[in-house]
Amino acid sequence: MFGNKSTSISSDQQREIISKHLRSADELVRAKNYDGALEEIRRALNIDPKHSLARSFQQRILLIQKQNAPIDDFKIKGPSQEEIMAMISQHFAVAEQMIAKRMYQDALKKIAEVYAVDPGNHFAKAYSDRIEQLILEQEQEGSKLFMEAIEHKKIEPVDDGIILPDRGSLEMYEELMKEVWFDGKVTPEEEVQLKEVRDIFAITDDEHHLVEKRVKSKAYIDALKLAWKDGVITEMERQVLDMMRRRYGITPEEHNEIEYMVQEAKKGTKPKARILLIEPDKTVLVTVMRALQLHNFEVIIASKVEDALQIMIKHIPKLIISETIFPAGAMDGFAFYKKIQEHPALKNTPIFFVTDIQRQNVLRAAMRMGFDLCLTKPIDTELLVAAIEGRLLLR
Repeated sequence: MFGNKSTSISSDQQREIISKHLRSADELVRAKNYDGALEEIRRALNIDPKHSLARSFQQRILLIQKQNAPIDDFKIKGPSQEEIMAMISQHFAVAEQMIAKRMYQDALKKIAEVYAVDPGNHFAKAYSDRIEQLILEQEQEGSKLFMEAIEHKKIEPVDDGIILPDRGSLEMYEELMKEVWFDGKVTPEEEVQLKEVRDIFAITDDEHHLVEKRVKSKAYIDALKLAWKDGVITEMERQVLDMMRRRYGITPEEHNEIEYMVQEAKKGTKPKARILLIEPDKTVLVTVMRALQLHNFEVIIASKVEDALQIMIKHIPKLIISETIFPAGAMDGFAFYKKIQEHPALKNTPIFFVTDIQRQNVLRAAMRMGFDLCLTKPIDTELLVAAIEGRLLLR
């Protein structure tokens, strides 16, 4: 006689419940109750498993879940930050030579080598966009010549210094903004997502503009550093920088100020932190080392645990990244971890666990032992850098 009553809730009600969980998670993060915050995120994802903001917030919480006091800085072994930047600068120089010869596809491949070292390089992104513009112009020029030939027509010659308020939600918003602005524009869908974040965390319009300006300034500073690496800005580099200035709304006055900051920075910058990297595979060792150096970390390397223990007698690292499986007869990563826990000066040092093992039960066991993070190969270097910065609270 009577139909079943619906127990579903409206989409507006869903959004309100999810927003409530995210606000609670933000409050718990500020109180350093990360387990509680993750539980709130889990409840939000139970309602909408595809909610992009909830997933981004979850990743951010996981990266900063544990905190330890920093340890002394140190001196690097291996290629310097300057050498790493020189390598990237060389890639750009070769790409420019290819552009001069109108070898645009080859130039794009050379820029891809920059991405291999620094996937988040905004200058490389703008550079590749400029090359794609040139490719389009070349195609349009070819079409025009073809049509003119048919019609027998005459062919015509053809750091920014910006400080954010001390709020965890603004730091998360800055990370989201970096992703949004990576391609130089904000789509309508991305604008809706950003508006949703601002509403949930009560981020004002002034704070939004401050974060946006900070993200753009940092990207432009990085680009100028690369452009000035060889002491001169070429025509292609000038075009790319002009494109970035237009995209990011950077005024000539701001450009001059940033350029001055870059010139001052060339006099030398202090590394962020000392990282000890232990890896028997030379290819992996070099790849990870260069990625860390590119982000201004000093790196000490060792191919086996026994060497690492000797190195740490004189050089105490701020964070350790170690493989777990080593050649037969050598100490493994788990034994190394136990040694670290026995040392008063090292027992609180964060340690990241790297392995080829894909079994989830092995990874869970490692986390229960006390490892701060478990990464499987191939290593996502951008995730690794983000994890290090979040773990050491570096900005």
